[in-house]
Amino acid sequence: MVSNLGQYHEWDRLTSIIVGSALDSGNPPCEEECYDPTTLSTVKKGIYPNQDLLKQQIDSLVKTLELLNVKVCRPKNLPQVDQIFTRDVGFVIQDVLVRSKMIEDRAKEWEGVKDMLQGVKTANPPNDVLIEGGDVLICGTKLYVGYSDEATCSSFKTARTNEKSLLWLQKTFPDLQVIGVQLIKDDLDVTKNVLHLDCAFMPLGLGHCIVYKEGFLTEEDYYKITEDYPMEKIFHVSQEEAVLLVTNLLSIDRHCIVSDKGFTRINKWLESNGYDIHLVDYSAIGKLGGLLRCSTLPLERQLV
Repeated sequence: MVSNLGQYHEWDRLTSIIVGSALDSGNPPCEEECYDPTTLSTVKKGIYPNQDLLKQQIDSLVKTLELLNVKVCRPKNLPQVDQIFTRDVGFVIQDVLVRSKMIEDRAKEWEGVKDMLQGVKTANPPNDVLIEGGDVLICGTKLYVGYSDEATCSSFKTARTNEKSLLWLQKTFPDLQVIGVQLIKDDLDVTKNVLHLDCAFMPLGLGHCIVYKEGFLTEEDYYKITEDYPMEKIFHVSQEEAVLLVTNLLSIDRHCIVSDKGFTRINKWLESNGYDIHLVDYSAIGKLGGLLRCSTLPLERQLV
């Protein structure tokens, strides 16, 4: 059971985390069962990765985290439930666990983590608030939130966080500045969709950030998300890199980042800017619409 929660920046020293599981996740979905365009494309191409490969890649991440002195927790196995992307089950802001309001297709995933999270300080959004952890990033006094307006939420399954979540987060965390930005959405075309904010924006510990500019609905949204960063400290990913989820990395501390070994351009840039990079092969996980941040739920980061 978890006792301590804490997260004040995306890059504070990570001490404990929940990493998703590919164990017993069932057969590959048919096209009608896919609820994001990346998985849909994977199914259509006949390249849906097998469970053994998915498990192998997640286990390699677990080993890397343990070598970096991070305590790793795993969800309770739920037969026939995809439990890879734990980021969207819940997320920690300051010392509070926010339980996500996920789409109905994913609601069962909470059952895999609820026992270990009993007794922690929890905030539960009201019924009219939709919110998933991939859309929320904390940077000190600022809380960045990717959202969609009500019309978009009604039209696209890929619109996972609604506008009402902004007001609820502001009321729940009144000492934080909630900055909402809208993302492009499409249920069928992966090149026209950004599933969550962490698929288009990643703040880093040494004052840099990674951004997919074309993933924001308007230029105003892009400028809102990057206003604190000098242009020389912004890494702009291409559309091809965005589809591969190059933004979706995991910071262990201010200097240390876990990245995919296939991301040669961003890895070289990160190293040239003073980051210590630890590489894993997460290419199979990426075929399902998420990557390193998506498959992890940090519980405690020590404020430094």
